[in-house]
Amino acid sequence: SAGGSGANTMIGISQLGGLSAFSGKIGLDQRGNEYHEDLEKKGVKSVLGTGEGMTGSSLILVSEDGSRTMNTHLGMCQELQPEDIDAKVIEVSSILYLTGFLWDTENQKASVRNALTIAEQCHVQVALSLSDPFCVERHREDFHELIKSQVSMLFCNQEEAFSMMETQVTQEAIELLSESVETVIITLGSRGSLICENGEICYIDPLDVKVLDTTGAGDAYAAGFLYGCSQGKSKVECARIASVLAGTVIEQIGPRIEDEKMDKLKNRLKNFL
Repeated sequence: SAGGSGANTMIGISQLGGLSAFSGKIGLDQRGNEYHEDLEKKGVKSVLGTGEGMTGSSLILVSEDGSRTMNTHLGMCQELQPEDIDAKVIEVSSILYLTGFLWDTENQKASVRNALTIAEQCHVQVALSLSDPFCVERHREDFHELIKSQVSMLFCNQEEAFSMMETQVTQEAIELLSESVETVIITLGSRGSLICENGEICYIDPLDVKVLDTTGAGDAYAAGFLYGCSQGKSKVECARIASVLAGTVIEQIGPRIEDEKMDKLKNRLKNFL
């Protein structure tokens, strides 16, 4: 299925009834065609660049406790260029969501800067996911510069927050991050999440579920939160939507909620909000 962190999040927003678009780069091959078709089928506007080469892929192995490991071939996604960014799509959006994986090549960075320039000109809010502790280790300086100047909403898990702020104290990490970013969201796995808005910290309980596969949990959380923001919900309400979405996706195999789980998701949202 059409995956990758950003695509999973955009599909989650669409499943909740929101409007989303996804930009990346695919190859001129069968897998690329399938990727484009799967995005559109899931209700996400596909604004993908194309080029000669293989579409990226990832083989995900899941253990009995729901943990997962990934064997990933990045393929054409590393070839994203500034001209692959559709300015018109950003101009009509309320939020531009970026993932930390986009900092691995100079042309990807240039593409991000192009998107950020468009967002700034059109007063579009910018959200960033730190994505992975290894991303933070490689690009900490760039991330610090970015969140101080252009990001108003930051997503990370506890390990990424620790790496970013070079501390092992959760309270210290979120307080330091909040000095640069208006809204900081730190997920704590089975222990829930923390939301800090303008220096005020709230704790959000997790859903009590049986975990089958943790793949896409963070992506689903971001989807729920961003969807709530796009609907004018408070940050606490956004986090509750996010917790429900993340809790539901880890009850099944796969990075996003399957159709047969949608009724369950809707009932949970009614009860949790």
